[in-house]
Amino acid sequence: MPEGVGDQDIPVRVALRCRPLVPKEKGESCQMCVKFIPNEPQVVLGKNKAFTYDYAFGPDTVQETVYTSAVAPLVEGIFKGYNATVLAYGQTGSGKTFSMGSGYNLTGKVAMGIIPRVIKDLFDGIDKRTETEFLLKCTYLEVRLVFILYVISFWVI
Repeated sequence: MPEGVGDQDIPVRVALRCRPLVPKEKGESCQMCVKFIPNEPQVVLGKNKAFTYDYAFGPDTVQETVYTSAVAPLVEGIFKGYNATVLAYGQTGSGKTFSMGSGYNLTGKVAMGIIPRVIKDLFDGIDKRTETEFLLKCTYLEVRLVFILYVISFWVI
């Protein structure tokens, strides 16, 4: 590790999001394999494999809560001169599109995900700052192999 790097705060946060079971899974009597520890950003797999994250969102967590807790502060940081990247990683069917794009909530209605909320908040923030000129660059990458990787990065110059 380069000298001095260990002393720096690296601004990377990790959030775990577990989507709700879809109707097909419920019809096949599937059950959740992850147990969420109440009021803690921790999950338990099996009987004793505990993992701690910066955020842990269970299947009942609504899109708005995920966005406001983990992503909205990044958008605010953009207007202070920071770059931001949100990356969703996981195997096929694990809920990346549900979280990043738009997913169906438990009532069957479409719930706006992270990407449309970021776009809305970015343009709202730009509209509020009429004294500043903005150049907005956005990168969206979707890689499909055995898993799908979503990466969305924003820079305001």
